[in-house]
Amino acid sequence: MAAMSRATRRAIVAHLTERGMSQADIATELGISRDTVRRDISEAPPAPASDAAPDAPAADTLVLRLDEPLRQALAVLRSVQGGADTEAQNVAVVRAAVRATADTVIDAHQPRTPART
Repeated sequence: MAAMSRATRRAIVAHLTERGMSQADIATELGISRDTVRRDISEAPPAPASDAAPDAPAADTLVLRLDEPLRQALAVLRSVQGGADTEAQNVAVVRAAVRATADTVIDAHQPRTPART
């Protein structure tokens, strides 16, 4: 798996924890230690209280219809990690891909300092 920022990793760990994945499974899935997963969970800010119905998606949830081109793209991303075609794995690779893309865009727009000779 490509390197990801700490914030991205913590967001993925929090999401997978909310989905009921065990800490050991999260560690294996993300290629990190169980201690890192435990620390990410313990240092996570408390979840805000929600008045929404239990089955209602969170206000900040993005739902994508899995059409064939998206399924193929997910398969490519999962193949890099050797992950199974599960919802948790798909969420993990999408989050990592979006974060990596955003990091690339941010880096491209950072002012460059001239090299000293």
